[in-house]
Amino acid sequence: MRRTALFAAVSLTAVLVAGAAAAQSISVGQTVNGSITTSDPIVEEDGSHYDCWVFRAPAGNYTVDYRSADFDAFVGVGRGSDCGVPVEFYNDDGDEGLDSHLEFATDGGAWFIKANTLEGGETGDYTLSLTAGGDPSSMDEMSHDDHADHGDEGELDMAWVDDLAEREGGDAHLLNVLCAAVDTLDLIVTMEGFEEDELMARLDEGAVFTTAANRSGAGLGFSEDDVENQIAGLGAMLLMDPETPQDFTDARQECLDMF
Repeated sequence: MRRTALFAAVSLTAVLVAGAAAAQSISVGQTVNGSITTSDPIVEEDGSHYDCWVFRAPAGNYTVDYRSADFDAFVGVGRGSDCGVPVEFYNDDGDEGLDSHLEFATDGGAWFIKANTLEGGETGDYTLSLTAGGDPSSMDEMSHDDHADHGDEGELDMAWVDDLAEREGGDAHLLNVLCAAVDTLDLIVTMEGFEEDELMARLDEGAVFTTAANRSGAGLGFSEDDVENQIAGLGAMLLMDPETPQDFTDARQECLDMF
């Protein structure tokens, strides 16, 4: 049991930290001060830098004010805590000047605020305020242009992992998805040495992980396609993480022991 717990903790940590920009916390009703510097994460498409802020709050309407005297502010928000994925709402210039003002609605859980500059090479100090309330319908219709749509090149959308942390049964589902991902990776590595009957037996044995993930996912409102994408996403993150051992046999056996 202790090895299983260790495996789960180490593997989940590797999945969650792989490639993600460091995020800072902001609370509803708080105003924070920050600085955009050349050492901050960069948007590959235009060379602009950004800071990543994360808040957790119930479903409702919220307002972000992002102000700077040093650069043209550009702010975006989206689900989860990874600012590398595309934003869902954004604003360049608010009512006047070059500051950003954004009123938006969330369905609760973790959301990120991407404090960005409009152009590459811009740096300087800023203030960022998050308040409850607002009227999203009062915002101008926002076209989905290239600046708002992009994330860091090669980033995967793993916002669903953060959402699971807020939901009953989320941890169990995440472990089921992780085991299904490890099973798939182990099969890819080892299948070359299987005879046909051995391969079929191996596939049948591994089906227990996908079945468990589909069952727990259904209880959380995920379709089988959703679960398939979750398994693929976790598998890709494990492969991309240089700290993850690329021999998955022992990890798969620990999953089998749990089932």
